[in-house]
Amino acid sequence: MAPIIYPTVDELIETNRRALIEIRSKKADSHGVLSRPLLIAALEKVEAESGDLYDKAAVLLTELVRAHAFASGVRRTAYVAAISFFEDERPTSQRDSGPKNPYRSKGGFFMHRTRLKSG
Repeated sequence: MAPIIYPTVDELIETNRRALIEIRSKKADSHGVLSRPLLIAALEKVEAESGDLYDKAAVLLTELVRAHAFASGVRRTAYVAAISFFEDERPTSQRDSGPKNPYRSKGGFFMHRTRLKSG
């Protein structure tokens, strides 16, 4: 099994920016990072999780919401980041089965991976 590639803090920040653009909720929504250390701590908890991919995606979702590290769109960002992480790490044979992700944009998922996966 190929090693899991976790999102970076910068990818989460970009996910927040794009989620606020694509999934508008309030006119007052503003992109801003309240705490990078809280994002780092959330990612460390995801990496430390000993469970499977489902468990890691769930930890990513809950820890991002608990951290409240963004000025706006915390839950939207957490949802999109967790779905993107799960979809990116799922075996290729399973990606075409099941329901389609409604949060795909023209360029792919909100959280784009620029790093190459090894394996």
